[in-house]
Amino acid sequence: MEPSRHDNRANGRRRRKGGGGRRIAHGPRSPHPHIPLTDEGTPAAIPDAPPVSPVVFVSEESRRRYPWIPPRVIAGSVWRGPGHERVRVDEHGDAAPWKTVQRAG
Repeated sequence: MEPSRHDNRANGRRRRKGGGGRRIAHGPRSPHPHIPLTDEGTPAAIPDAPPVSPVVFVSEESRRRYPWIPPRVIAGSVWRGPGHERVRVDEHGDAAPWKTVQRAG
């Protein structure tokens, strides 16, 4: 008796429904949203997008207290220093402890 093409199913190899894992490159739905571009080819502003956080200079006082923070950062960013100490820099460039956890000891 000749082996048939269906014998592979007995070996544990099964075909998945939906084309065996192959995808059509230009299908009707894209997993990525459409991003409008300007004439220069750069991404344009998307309606209802949250505003971009500005880059700020860290205050001199904050740089003295936390010397591991870079001189320019994104407002609202959190930086981790030695001993996993975390500080957040606000829109004025002032750094303050952020979500400090008291350890039981």
